[in-house]
Amino acid sequence: MIYTQHRQGIKWIEMIVSILIIGTLDYMFNLSILKWTIDPLIFYILLFSLRYGLLGAFASFLFTMIYHLSSLAWAGEDVLLFVYDRGELSWIILHFLVAISCGMFSTSFQERYLSLRLRQEEVTEENERLRDTLEKLRVAQEAMRNKVLESNHTLTNIYRIGTELDQSVADIVRDKLLQILQDSFDAKEIAIYHVDASRRTLRLHIRFGDKELLPQTMFIDPEQGIYQRMFQKQAIAIRTIDETDVPLLLAPIRYDGRIQEVVVIQSIAFERLTNYEMHVMQLIVDWTGSRIEKAMLMEWIETRHELIEGTHIFKREHFDEKVKYQEYRREHYGQPYSLVQLDIRNTPFSLIELELILRQSMREIDLIGFDEDTEHLQFLLPGTPQEHANRFLERIKAMYVQKGGRVQ
Repeated sequence: MIYTQHRQGIKWIEMIVSILIIGTLDYMFNLSILKWTIDPLIFYILLFSLRYGLLGAFASFLFTMIYHLSSLAWAGEDVLLFVYDRGELSWIILHFLVAISCGMFSTSFQERYLSLRLRQEEVTEENERLRDTLEKLRVAQEAMRNKVLESNHTLTNIYRIGTELDQSVADIVRDKLLQILQDSFDAKEIAIYHVDASRRTLRLHIRFGDKELLPQTMFIDPEQGIYQRMFQKQAIAIRTIDETDVPLLLAPIRYDGRIQEVVVIQSIAFERLTNYEMHVMQLIVDWTGSRIEKAMLMEWIETRHELIEGTHIFKREHFDEKVKYQEYRREHYGQPYSLVQLDIRNTPFSLIELELILRQSMREIDLIGFDEDTEHLQFLLPGTPQEHANRFLERIKAMYVQKGGRVQ
């Protein structure tokens, strides 16, 4: 390793002390080194020129000149004649050339050494960065491998989810979807709402959670905030930091060419809000839309014989089956439902006309049944508690009377 001395003061001290030692030895032992065939001062110049480069060359040459002139003066010779003596001029030129040659060689060598050293440091730093990058990649690969092994969304689980959603009854598909979102995404306070034709009202289908957070009906502005993003992108929308009084997450369920229903989530584990998890959730709700559409078609095919001809009004015995299913959902999932009836004895309208009149004040998910014995229309209101059902009945009666009917 090349000796380096970065403190300029030490360099000058070394050269001055060295020339003083040479002079002291010359004086004490009467060496008369200036008369030697081989001038010892050449070695002094060589030492500091090679050691400190051009700086050492000029300084050592300067000190040897001072020493030489001092020696001549001490010996009583005329110092002014120094520059006119060929021998002395040869001495000056020789020592100067030795100093400059060695100094330039040393400086060039040191520059190359420093350049190589800097390059080595750069390579070392680059190797360190590469090692850090490789370590990060190894850690990321290990984390990804563990994530795949531990994920709730492996191919096996995704296949299982698809199988669970493949039901022949639309309400069962909705029930299964909420269970899947709870189990696979740690979703809490979750519900499915029907989107009315105006896109300004969401009406409850089914909920797992608090009634305060997931009310029976939600009035929305489809042109603002999270709802606008959902309708425009036809995809999952997540609440931004500056939005308040809106759900945490909305996931649209599409069938018949548009958004028909919306999954509303008020609480979900933060680590689930990754692009990958949201992509999987979007895939699941897209499947749900196609399964609901398929289930509704199958229900229509299977229930045509259950309806009064020319209407969507259920015969009494089949309407009772729908009521039993809603009772099952109430017992197992805590989902409310209501039953109300309208006396239509001596009505001036046919059942087809009545349905056309009354459907204007009903939700698409509400069902109508007809009891031929009592001549009463019965209304099944899924997800509607009894206190809201009374208002529905008053609205139906008002519409019926307005069109010319009489309430018994």
